[in-house]
Amino acid sequence: MEYISSAFKYLFNSNPGTAFKYYIPMLILASLLVISSIAFSAYYKKRKKVDFAFKRLFKSLSNRLILFGILLFILIAVRYENIPYFSMRIWLYILLLVLLYFVYRYLKVYKVKYPKERANADAKRQQVKKEDNKYLPNKKKK
Repeated sequence: MEYISSAFKYLFNSNPGTAFKYYIPMLILASLLVISSIAFSAYYKKRKKVDFAFKRLFKSLSNRLILFGILLFILIAVRYENIPYFSMRIWLYILLLVLLYFVYRYLKVYKVKYPKERANADAKRQQVKKEDNKYLPNKKKK
């Protein structure tokens, strides 16, 4: 019972203090999220013109990456300033768990759903090409 009580006090302490060993790794992670969002946005703009399945499945990925990066920067700044209730450890753990969930979900989409969706989109594109060719004028006979 004492262990559970101490765990709750650790997670929900309203003023955990500024002694935080992980400032540098968290800043690197937040910077990496923002940079990867910018890089993925450029990649997405190129790829969406050619690949309909990629466009549909990964439309919101860069927005979510930048959102997680900014939220992580805010939580780190709040923790550094030791603002009560906003600097609780639970907020950082919740944000990291949700980030892990989204990474897992997008990897699963990329590995499982994207190949099926791409094959389906390619099949539809070929069918539309055949139908379009039906209405083109034929070559003149000699």
